[in-house]
Amino acid sequence: MKLGNGYITLFFATSAVFVGFFLPAIGTMFKPFANVFLTFLSISIIPIIFSSVTLSIMNLVSGKSEKIKISRIVAVFSMALVVAGVIGILCSLVFNPSQSIAQSEFVSNMIFHEMQKSIAVVSINEPFNFMKNFNFGDFLATLLPKNPFEAFAKGNVIQILAISILIGVSVCFLSVRKQTRISGALSTLMDAFKAMLSISTKILPIGVFLLLSSSLAEISVDVLLSMKNFCLSAGIGFLIIITIGVIIMWLYSPIGLFRSIVALKESITIAFSTCSNQATLPFLTSSLTNKFNLPEKAVDLSIPLGVTMCRTSNAAYYAFVSVFIASLYNEPLSFLQYGFIVFGAILTSLAASGASGIIAITMISIILDPLNLPIGSIAVVLVVVEPIMDPIRTVTSLIMNAALSCAVVNMNKKRKDYETPN
Repeated sequence: MKLGNGYITLFFATSAVFVGFFLPAIGTMFKPFANVFLTFLSISIIPIIFSSVTLSIMNLVSGKSEKIKISRIVAVFSMALVVAGVIGILCSLVFNPSQSIAQSEFVSNMIFHEMQKSIAVVSINEPFNFMKNFNFGDFLATLLPKNPFEAFAKGNVIQILAISILIGVSVCFLSVRKQTRISGALSTLMDAFKAMLSISTKILPIGVFLLLSSSLAEISVDVLLSMKNFCLSAGIGFLIIITIGVIIMWLYSPIGLFRSIVALKESITIAFSTCSNQATLPFLTSSLTNKFNLPEKAVDLSIPLGVTMCRTSNAAYYAFVSVFIASLYNEPLSFLQYGFIVFGAILTSLAASGASGIIAITMISIILDPLNLPIGSIAVVLVVVEPIMDPIRTVTSLIMNAALSCAVVNMNKKRKDYETPN
């Protein structure tokens, strides 16, 4: 039986859950090996994003692309992000998890101790800034890097995406001969890194075990129990988004709903174990082209844009947390402020692209600062539950991106009778 067999992967994933929860000391020991696997998996991601987006933009501008319009992608993605933000707000209002949090003595003590710690640091080292101030102007200024090589070195996906679009458009002004050479070089680069990526898929079950066991070992059971209503409320929001994605796939997938879900099993495993939207990109692209049988050029444009800019689950989560914090501090919000939260959640999901942990959480200041709402010491609790929320968010975004790509590329709802994907 091959190591890449789906049942073998499921066995390793189940074993990882057992080790992470019941043998956390052992799970923690696997952390360095998990980081090595994740790094190896991520090596090829940036070159694939750059080459695929650049080629797609070149084909789009030159008129060689499949029948897909950039305006259609922007419209569908924008609508999905707005809907996700509204879902996040409604889940926070309906389930009101802040009420149970405020009554939790464990969480209250944790917040109080963190406040004392922060005050002590401020008294010793003035000034102390817990959060980095971030506004819309700062975000726009960072879209284009002063040094493009620095963007690649740091793995800044938003900047790399901007560079790819600019280069793709600029190359179209060169001679046809030069365009052909550049197109051939980019295609070779993309194929080479896809081949490198295939090596990691052969040891995927082992990597899943290392990543899951080390991540689950970091989860605090006490905080999890105290934040159960928060996690359940957010989870219901993600489930609603997944349901919408499933309905979209049922309507627009060329191979039908059941075959689509089976075709995404490897991508979902990668998403859940790595908690990285970028790491799922080549797997999702491969599934949509080889198993969904969608046009490769169209998928190479829609998926990188979706993975980078259409993180519906992130938009929903930021909106959810914003209303949660407002309710925690008993701050009433107007209809206009709810609208701003939706807009801010979309902007924050873009600004926090590639960020994780405390950085991603404190990015919510983009929304809270204009509303005069403090994130304060509740941030430490949000960071503690992040190992639970992150994999669910990543899987939700993956399913929604797959569904939206089907809707964008297969607008005519053409059905094709293909064999059930392996």
